[in-house]
Order: sequence, then structure tokens, then C-alpha cells
Amino acid sequence: MTQLEKARKGLITKEMKIAAAAEGVEPEYIRQGMVDGVIVICRNVNHTAIKPLAIGKGLRTKVNANIGTSKDNNDLTLELEKLKSPRKWALTL
Repeated sequence: MTQLEKARKGLITKEMKIAAAAEGVEPEYIRQGMVDGVIVICRNVNHTAIKPLAIGKGLRTKVNANIGTSKDNNDLTLELEKLKSPRKWALTL
């Protein structure tokens, strides 16, 4: 059963509790947000070392940027610019 299926059945999972504690909200807020379709919990069942992360309405803003060069694109200056942009926007939110 998925996290969403459990949320729809009114169950609060360990992952919901962990995500809620990290966000400073009640686990019920996370559960109801999932049911309403405004919150998701990111967690791959095959990567159990990763902590559950809640993303959505009323939660902290998360910024993700893919930084790195490859054989096709090895412009370090461009990669450093990619790093500055999310930091700039994260600091203004």
C-alpha cells in the first residue's frame, strides 16, 4: 500500500510523522494535505537511508539544482552560475 493509499484510509505512517517533525507541523496536516493533493512525500522505498521529505502547501520551500559537468558540457563557469541562481531565489523567499 502506498503512502497516499494509507493517507486516504486515515492512517498516519512513520514517514508522515518524520516529515511532519521536520516541517514543524502535525502529522495530520501532512496526511490531510496528501489526501487533498497539495502535499507529497518524497521517498523511494529502495533508498531507505534517505529521510522522508514533504513538499507542498504550507511547508518550507525546497530548492533543488543539478550541478555538474559531463563530457558533453564541461563549462565550470556555467555550472557555478547554476548554483548561484537557486541560492539567490531561496534567500528571497
